Amino acid sequence: MLLERGFSSLVRLTPIGRGARKAETQEALAMQERLLPKETPQIPGFSIACAWEPSSEVSGDYFDVFLLSDQKMAFCVADVSGKGMSAATLMSDLHEAVRGHAAGAASPAELCTKVNQTLCSKIAPGKYVTMFYGVLDQATGRLQYESAGHCLPLLVRANGSVEFPASFSGVLGLFSHWLYRDQELQLYPGDTLLLITDGVIEAEGKRREEFGYQRLISVVMEGRPQHAEHLGRAILGAISKFCSGKMQDEASMIIVNVD
Repeated sequence: MLLERGFSSLVRLTPIGRGARKAETQEALAMQERLLPKETPQIPGFSIACAWEPSSEVSGDYFDVFLLSDQKMAFCVADVSGKGMSAATLMSDLHEAVRGHAAGAASPAELCTKVNQTLCSKIAPGKYVTMFYGVLDQATGRLQYESAGHCLPLLVRANGSVEFPASFSGVLGLFSHWLYRDQELQLYPGDTLLLITDGVIEAEGKRREEFGYQRLISVVMEGRPQHAEHLGRAILGAISKFCSGKMQDEASMIIVNVD
C-alpha cells in the first residue's frame, strides 16, 4: 500500500478577541486538525489528494479518505452546522460515527442511514450535517455514493465535458427515520473528480461575487494534467487570489485524478 503525504495550507489565526474566546477558537481548531487526515492513501490507477484552507474560526468543514480493503477506498466530505467548539465537537461525533460504521456498511446509503441514526441520538436538536460519502472500487473504476444534502461534486471528463453528480437526500442528524439511496458513477482514465465543501464555491471576491463553479471548472481544466496535489494547490491559490487573501469560510476538497 502506497501512502502519500497529505497537505494543508499554513494555518493563520486572525485575532478575533481575547481571553476565553480566543482560547476556545484555538482549541476548536486544534481539535479539527486532529480529526483531518495527515496522510492521503493511494491506490493504483488514481492520484488522490486533500486540500484545506482554514478560516479564522472553525466553521464546520470535515473530510476523510481511508481504505476499506485492498481495492476499495472511502471518501467523506462534510459540513457540520455551527462554528467554533460546537462545530468541532460535532465533527468529532461525525468522525466517530463514520469510522465506526464504515467497515460494516454494505453501501454508502447504509452508512448514511446508520450515521444519521447515531447523530440523531447524540447531537443537540437543530444541529445537522451535510455529507457526501463514496466508495471507489479500484478494479472497476466505479464510485458508489450518497449525498446527504451536500453541495454538488464536480466531474470533468477526459474529453472536457462537465458533470455534476447529484443526489438529493436529506441532511444527517435531524430525523432518524430518513432513508438514503445509493447512486453510481463510472470513472474513466483522464477524468478528474472534485468533492468539495461550499466554502470553495461561495468564497466572495471584492464585489461580493462568489467564486462559483464556472471559475472552479476553469482552474480544473487548466491544471488537471498535473498530479492531484498540484491541482489542489492551484485551486486554493485561485480562491485566495479571488478573495484577496481574505477567506470568510473554510474551503476543503478531495481531488481524484484517474490515471
